[in-house]
Amino acid sequence: MAESIQKEDWERFRALGKVPKSIRELVLQSWRRAETKRDILSLKRAPRVTARELEALRQRSSALRCSAEPILNRAGELLRDTGSIVLMCDPEGVVLDADGDRTVLERASENHLYLGGRWNEEAIGTNAIGTALHLKRPVQISGVEHFCEEIQRWSCAATPVLHPVNGMLLGVVDISTPAGTNQAHAALMSAALATEIGGGLRESYEEERQKLIARLLSARRYWSNDEVLLFDRFGDDIYATQRFPERAPDFGDLDAVRDRFQRLREDPPVHLSSDLAEAMPMAEIEIVEDGGETIGAMIVLPSRHRRRQLPGDPTLDLSWIAAGGNGMEQLCKRAARLAASPLPILIEGETGVGKEVLARAIARETHRGQTFELIYCGELTPDSLRRERDGEGRITRVLRAGGVLCFDEPSAAPDEVQSLLFQLLKGEIGARRDNHAPRVITLSGCNLSAALENGQIRSDLFFKLNGAALQVPPLRDRPEDVHRLARFFAERSRRAGGIRSLRFTPQTVDHLQAYHWPGNVRQLRNLVEQLAAVSLSGLIELGDLPPEIFAPCEARTEASLRSSEKQRILAALAAANGNLTETAKALGIARSTLYLKLDAHRIERPPRAAG
Repeated sequence: MAESIQKEDWERFRALGKVPKSIRELVLQSWRRAETKRDILSLKRAPRVTARELEALRQRSSALRCSAEPILNRAGELLRDTGSIVLMCDPEGVVLDADGDRTVLERASENHLYLGGRWNEEAIGTNAIGTALHLKRPVQISGVEHFCEEIQRWSCAATPVLHPVNGMLLGVVDISTPAGTNQAHAALMSAALATEIGGGLRESYEEERQKLIARLLSARRYWSNDEVLLFDRFGDDIYATQRFPERAPDFGDLDAVRDRFQRLREDPPVHLSSDLAEAMPMAEIEIVEDGGETIGAMIVLPSRHRRRQLPGDPTLDLSWIAAGGNGMEQLCKRAARLAASPLPILIEGETGVGKEVLARAIARETHRGQTFELIYCGELTPDSLRRERDGEGRITRVLRAGGVLCFDEPSAAPDEVQSLLFQLLKGEIGARRDNHAPRVITLSGCNLSAALENGQIRSDLFFKLNGAALQVPPLRDRPEDVHRLARFFAERSRRAGGIRSLRFTPQTVDHLQAYHWPGNVRQLRNLVEQLAAVSLSGLIELGDLPPEIFAPCEARTEASLRSSEKQRILAALAAANGNLTETAKALGIARSTLYLKLDAHRIERPPRAAG
């Protein structure tokens, strides 16, 4: 496409603000957007991201790059000696991949029209990539139509790549040539490549959709009476049970779950699951992966019947829990010491690890026979707490009777509720230090210290509840506990339903112990109950297990990845002399995320003075 203006037209606009008569409207509007940013006018090249930033951006656009790679490789071969290059850019205009004529690529690198160059309008003014991103439609910019003089050596045609399902802007395909060369093919070729990439994305999405549905059908056997939502990598619903929308508000903030999923989707699944659980702490959340990449999530709202059954069995005291391996033994020894003290206890751990069971076991140590009241903080309101202050409510009743109050997810409560709750506890818990004093236990699926840093929980309430902390390890970190828990749940099902007792073959036990249990003990219990209901012989063999259990290699890979991540964190901590702010910056993560990773890997935090 020929230039619509001459060099002197650009010079008069720049010096006098005079609008050329022949200028195209889209170019003029782009110039006007760019002229407000005087700092870019003299740029000789686009800004460029670091190699580390480029790798992170490539990973974030992995689905786009996977579909585009064979198409761009073929286009690069076709353009090898034509004086043209092809570029694939992300939604911010950063060049992720480049191919084509080698001589032109070398020349393009001088202006950073190459890997890592940032070509949105904010960065470098009018250009085909940036203007196509702004307008979300194909754009050609030739020669002096570029806003920056040094970039006028190029003629470019760019076409946005939109996801074929939801129209989300994923990136831009650009064909660039030196200005003055024949560019008749460029617009047609960029449009054709974008269309072909879109077709590949549609095929990939349909494959992902089938995998998500298969996971739903497999897991649905465990949650036949619950409400379920399945959504894809974009947070768009694939399936929801009829009553899910009306019940969701009782479990947390679904919109916040979708938002966090989009922002944090590249995080490791274990951490992503914890982050989502902060927004819907009463729900069960499973991250669905494919080839190590997160492709969606499933949210389960347990039925009221199943939630009533959750507290467990009276036989589950600290000595029983301690038999789950060395880690659980040490945890219960510490819990027993804390039970003998008046300190409020904070119990942290992933969804489904058994935090409430541990809380009840602690309560039985010193408050056996007393009321145990579980309070989900997300359901508290300012009005209900004001009534509590007047002595009209279950919190006040339990405190004054010397019972046990168990607060679930305090960070889920609004700020006003947290303030009123702190005032209530401060006023009601007196100076008595005997067995008739009330006990306060708090459960949290998120790291409350990180929540404090992020402003999700008030400092006064945090220190009121966190006298001493206990961390319950996930089931994948205590495989020796799997068989024992499976036998316990099988026996409980037998007693409850009058069915025959279950037995597990050694090979079955091996596979159960190798599985990574994203839903932890709760998922194991659901599986055993389902097996107890359908087994005819009472002997559970390999063929009776669902397909997802057969993943010992995946479990080892996950363990390997966790070990590798732990080593990176330790190395970054050492390089930063224990400064957590600098460590988080070096790892490219938020400080709050670093707290979660430290806890997940059981890395002791440096003293607060270290950052």
